[in-house]
Amino acid sequence: MGIFLDYWKMAFFNVRSNKVRAFLTMLGIIIGISSVVTIMSIGKGMSNFISGSLSSLAGSYYEIYTNEGKPMNRKILDNLVSKYDENISYTEVLSVNATAKGKKEEVKIRISSGSPSLELKNSAEIVQGRYFDEFDYDLAKEVCIIDENTAIEIFGNTDAIGKTISLDILGREVDVKVLGIRKSASAISALMFGGNTHTLEMPSTILYNLFGIDPDAIYDAMVFVDKPESAPQMAAKGKMYVAAALNERGEEKVKTYELNSGVSQFSSIMTGITVFVMLVAAISLFVGGVGVMNIMLVSVTERTREIGIRKSLGAGTKAILWQFLIESGLISLTGGVIGIISGYGFSLLISLIAKSAANISVLPDFNIALILLSAVFSMAIGIFFGFYPAKKAAKMTPIEALRS
Repeated sequence: MGIFLDYWKMAFFNVRSNKVRAFLTMLGIIIGISSVVTIMSIGKGMSNFISGSLSSLAGSYYEIYTNEGKPMNRKILDNLVSKYDENISYTEVLSVNATAKGKKEEVKIRISSGSPSLELKNSAEIVQGRYFDEFDYDLAKEVCIIDENTAIEIFGNTDAIGKTISLDILGREVDVKVLGIRKSASAISALMFGGNTHTLEMPSTILYNLFGIDPDAIYDAMVFVDKPESAPQMAAKGKMYVAAALNERGEEKVKTYELNSGVSQFSSIMTGITVFVMLVAAISLFVGGVGVMNIMLVSVTERTREIGIRKSLGAGTKAILWQFLIESGLISLTGGVIGIISGYGFSLLISLIAKSAANISVLPDFNIALILLSAVFSMAIGIFFGFYPAKKAAKMTPIEALRS
């Protein structure tokens, strides 16, 4: 054990004696490890952020619609909910674009309407007021829920509870009172559904009365389930049940839609992309390894006299071999440690930039085991590429080395 400690001391002394050359040799390793750590942590953090955002968007529900077939009715949907324990409730869904009179100009709004169960769709909490209830729904009370951004766009601030919004819905005008205000949509939903889209939720009975729609003819419904994992399976069962109830089997006139299956697929794709980019970044580790080999060959050439003296004093082939292997490993390990610290710093910097520039909270996900593995891997690269120069030095005879 003591002899190896001496080898480490000699390696440290030689590296310290040639600081600039050693640093330039480490540069390839530093860049490679830093790139891998940054991509790994930011990639995983971004994947977690997007998957979490998509999961909240996907929610515990699925949509079932018959736009090209017979409409559903409330009896069919009531039976669907009662048939399966996983189904909790449902709401009809009527969505339409409208314009509202804002403080400065007209504001484009996307209206979602339904029964009080529609509240379960949106994971953003209500920060002021309340959601409309069965009483509001049954009496078709002209009330609505808007998000904070919509309140600011229309009224100039979020102090909007009790205020009236004048809506133009496909040429029909109606005034609705603000009953509640939600938190605004997350950054990912804004990117997916349009950052300039303002939302408003209200009882669908308002639209029934406004346009003379039959409340029992439902073309689009949202069925809520006990947990997100149930949505894909229940969507398939719901489609079969409604198709059978409408006698629309095999004609694909009954369709379903749910996001939860896509979330898991997206996570797999993100993982694959991260791994691929990491492999590309790892090429620089190979380049760094070649640099280690090159500098160690130069070192062997410069220190042949030292090798000859050590051999003439009784140093064996293994001793010389270990001396140069440990030196190349030390150079790579030091580069790896610097690379890990740099990667950590770059990850935090990218996270801060994303937060300030796009208001996206991407927290770097540092896997300690993989980071330690990166350090060991960097040392292994040094030893691997340093083996040839070390072996070349070890095979020298004392006379040959002293002549050089």
